[in-house]
Amino acid sequence: MLRTFAALALLTMAGAAQAVPCLIFVHGKSTNTGTFTSYTTARNYWVNGSADFIRTATRNLTVPYYVVGYNGTQRYYENNAAGEVAREIVAATNGTADGGGRRCTRTFAQGGTFVVVAHSMGGTIMDYILGNNDASDPNFNYGGAPFSTAAARVSFAITTGGAHRGSQGADAVCGQSNGGCNFAASFIQSCDDATFWLRSGEDVQVRNFANAPARLIYLTGGYEAIFGASVCLSGEDDGVVQYASQYACNGSTGTSYDNTNVCRNNAKQETSNFRNLDSGHENHSDERDDSDSDVRRQIPDGVWTCSGAACAPNTQVQSAMTTARFISTLY
Repeated sequence: MLRTFAALALLTMAGAAQAVPCLIFVHGKSTNTGTFTSYTTARNYWVNGSADFIRTATRNLTVPYYVVGYNGTQRYYENNAAGEVAREIVAATNGTADGGGRRCTRTFAQGGTFVVVAHSMGGTIMDYILGNNDASDPNFNYGGAPFSTAAARVSFAITTGGAHRGSQGADAVCGQSNGGCNFAASFIQSCDDATFWLRSGEDVQVRNFANAPARLIYLTGGYEAIFGASVCLSGEDDGVVQYASQYACNGSTGTSYDNTNVCRNNAKQETSNFRNLDSGHENHSDERDDSDSDVRRQIPDGVWTCSGAACAPNTQVQSAMTTARFISTLY
């Protein structure tokens, strides 16, 4: 059995438990600027053939939503990355339409509630925005971006395959893994600014440039490892991001976690506001395109219950469910 957002008291704003939220979708890293310059490209990030993450997550497009597009080749903290995401969150909560004409039907002023769904680098960006919303934060409203307004209007965020502690795959692309991994990764993509700042090295960790997030961030991850890439990643992974990062774990980014022992809610990269949800047998692409309806398993402090109590870690809780479908059952 799945504990819903209302049952978990995830919706913390007054009256939010009775309201259907508007879902705001934040994509991950891009190899070009297409998701920033073209709404169609940003929308198609969530699509694979007939499979459509947004359609499934919004219950066949019956729930209001807004698609964000930002420059996924830039460092996560830059104006056209985190800054653009923050501005678009504010626009969405004001009732402005996205590039495809979709809008949140109730504005923040009208009592609307808003949930961000972020994939991969989108998770890093949300860490940065939500951790720099207060004047005491290290990069408060950096570059004039409205982090404080965006954070005040979001109820919470859900990340899927989030690169909260960086990616060991990015390490290899940037020549900072072992020789074989570096060589193989060199054929996949170049070490652009975004990739360099998504490495697992401490010098680029978002937690060094932001405080604990002002809103809860709920964590889902994938463990359908891709053989070639996963030789270069520690523990369970989705072929691009290792569990230590997907679940925002404190300590070493190379710790070999799996579904039985991934870090609990009291052992996150920040002292508060990161929460485990569940895990799915999906790779990094499956997590954002709804193409692989597969097994889902409980993780420590996860959302699933068995006979009225939390299921034991690694318990199979679903035999055929995508992350998009999982999200659609939570509200």
